Order: sequence, then C-alpha cells, then structure tokens
Amino acid sequence: MKLHEAIENLLKETGRPMTTNEIADSLNNNKWYQKKDKSLIDAFQIHGRTRKYSNLFSRKGSTISLPAQIVQSGTIAPIRVSKKITEKTPNVLMKASIPEEIQLLKKSFIPISSVNTKILILGTMPGDESIRLGEYYANPRNRFWKVMSTILNEKTPETYDEKKLLLKNYGIGLWDVLKSAEREGSLDISISKEVPNNLESFLKTHKQVLAIGFNGKKAEVLYDKFFSRRSNIKYYSLPSTSPANAGINFETICEQWEQAIN
Repeated sequence: MKLHEAIENLLKETGRPMTTNEIADSLNNNKWYQKKDKSLIDAFQIHGRTRKYSNLFSRKGSTISLPAQIVQSGTIAPIRVSKKITEKTPNVLMKASIPEEIQLLKKSFIPISSVNTKILILGTMPGDESIRLGEYYANPRNRFWKVMSTILNEKTPETYDEKKLLLKNYGIGLWDVLKSAEREGSLDISISKEVPNNLESFLKTHKQVLAIGFNGKKAEVLYDKFFSRRSNIKYYSLPSTSPANAGINFETICEQWEQAIN
C-alpha cells in the first residue's frame, strides 16, 4: 500500500478529519505503510503527500480530510451554497442550518499508544472543545494533563506533542470507550446511540497492557456494556477529571489516580 492510499483508508475508517500529526502517529502504529529505511513517518511527510494528491484530500492548515467528510467542529466541508445567498449574507454557517443529527453526532479520536503501552486510560468520548481542536482533554478546565504531570512528577506539558510524549514515555495509552455517539454538548449524561471502539482489537495488538483505568464512572459503565473484563488485566475506577466533577478536590483525584498509574 502506498502512503497516499494508507492516508485515504485511514480517513475513511475514522470518518473524520485528522491532523498531520494524528495521521503520522496512527500509520506508525498500524503499519499500513512503512518507509524503506524503517524510520517513522512524520507530519511533514503527510503534509507533502496530501499536497501532491490534492485531488484526493482537502487541507486546511495541518488538518487533512476527504472532500466529502463533515468537520465535527461545527462547520461542514464541502457544502453546496444556495445561489440565493448574496454579498449581504454573513460569511458564517449558522448552527440552525446544520441538520440536527449532524450537530449531535460526535466521534472519537485514534488512540495515543506505543509498543510499550502497559496502562490504558479510557474516557467516554471527547468533549466539544477537544473535538474542535482535535486533541484529547483540550478543555483547559479539565484536570487530566495536570493530574498526569503531578503524579508522574513531571513538568506540565505545554504543547499537544509534549502531552502525547509524556504518556508514551511512561507506557500510558489513552483512548475512549466509544467510537461515536449522539450527544448534545459535552456532558456524559447526554450520550445516546453509542457505538464502541474496537477495544478487543487494540488489546490483541497491545498484549502488554496490564491495567485499564476508567476516567469517570460513565466510561466504566459503557465498557461493561460492550466488553467483558479480562482476568489478566486489572481495572481501576477513577474519579473523572472533567470540570463537571468539581466536587472532588485536585489532591484527592491525584491520590486515587496514582494508585492506578504507579
């Protein structure tokens, strides 16, 4: 399989636009395409290849999509605009013009993982701010990254690449139980019509995983709804790092998470 074919297949499978870094990480993990010198694919290579095959891909900054894909951040690309629109029409797409089922449908990201992943943290699915930015736990009020850096005794990472590297360096993986679901806003209580991620496949290719931690009770409930627990894996019920869980203080969250991570 050639690189542009691997990128196209990946975008079809995920069903959403992805950043060049996400695409590179995913292809390095699934091995759909490998360079002759066996070195890792990088974001610059993804950028160059999608630019070369501009007939196959739409590019907006570092975000790559297939021409017919819907951007889950609340805009649609591409879209046929009515000829009735005049110069006086605001250059925005009003939320009311987006079909309700599109507004509600949310999709998860590819996992953050490596060959050394021993602990897998599972959430439910990304919040709206995370979907908008294409990053796990992008809401600055979510305490996930601060909790991780605190219990690992590391400086809080600033960039998303630094955040992913922090997890990989400590053998920690990150994913969500759900591949897609309908949800109004970001609250877990609003989730319906759930479709799970292929966690069975993930665990088959990451046989070194020894523990799974659930970021919040809803993630645990959904896991038990779709999957059976394995006797060789230890499971941890962890307090949610969501800003909606403000009733538990930061120190208590860190203490409970540290039991799973360390």
